[in-house]
Amino acid sequence: MSDFEILLKYEGGDARHHTIEARLYGQSLQGLDRMVSDCLIIASLQRLPRRGEKSPMLLKAQEGYASSYGAPQILQEASQVLGFGIPILAAIGPDIVGYYVQAVLDHFKGESKSVDLAISKMADMHEAALAATSKMHENSLNALDDFDARRHAETIGMQDLFRRAILSNGPAAANFVAPVGESVERAKFVAGSAPPSIVTLTDAEEIRDSQKVDWQTPRQEIYTTDGFKYHTSGLSIENPEAEDGFLMAEVKDPHFLEDGNAYTLAAQKRARIAVLARQGYKNGKLARIHILDFVSELGD
Repeated sequence: MSDFEILLKYEGGDARHHTIEARLYGQSLQGLDRMVSDCLIIASLQRLPRRGEKSPMLLKAQEGYASSYGAPQILQEASQVLGFGIPILAAIGPDIVGYYVQAVLDHFKGESKSVDLAISKMADMHEAALAATSKMHENSLNALDDFDARRHAETIGMQDLFRRAILSNGPAAANFVAPVGESVERAKFVAGSAPPSIVTLTDAEEIRDSQKVDWQTPRQEIYTTDGFKYHTSGLSIENPEAEDGFLMAEVKDPHFLEDGNAYTLAAQKRARIAVLARQGYKNGKLARIHILDFVSELGD
């Protein structure tokens, strides 16, 4: 695999002198790491990443280019991880990473058409690699026939997985573009044969704006509970502004940490509760909920 199969490069601003603000550089790499990790987990395991789950990714610094700050080896080492025990990634790893990062950045820039094309391309690449792997390892014609019958449904399923993961990568995208406009003028990411992803100052501002939360004034709300998580102070509730789906509300009420509190008792019954809460919106859609105080549990 080429040393420059995957390239992360910053241009303009501090990068003209081969430097970049360390804090923003670290933030950018964390964002890229999150996007690449999610992509690799989906491609190799055909499921969404679990909370906190990471795929191995190795980074090493290398000399830069004239008037830039680059990391041309960003997957020179990690490319060895891509194929380790996962044949499908050995064939499509860098390419699918390139399309995935492009799709995430384009989504939060508001370029939905290019996102759809990238998702379709990734699903097709995954289908082709999966078919090739199956033909190498399957000895039964019946097994191959069964595989062909499932292939279309699995491709549609992969598109859904990629789309859902992309929607969750807003914070990662914002982290990735952190240096743009603050320390450098542009960021460029190239992986395999995928088109390069170039982030300008305008792009970076659009991505950052997409993650800004418009918090409403706290008021009494009624939610239907669906479970709780102590370690995140989270209470799963039905999304009150969508026909289906759930949100993890953040409970700021200190009573939530007490044993046998009203929130957990209600969640065990999936009961409806009245609470004092404030709701946060991104681009007009309900994105976050802070529960500040418990009012009452409601009957059916």
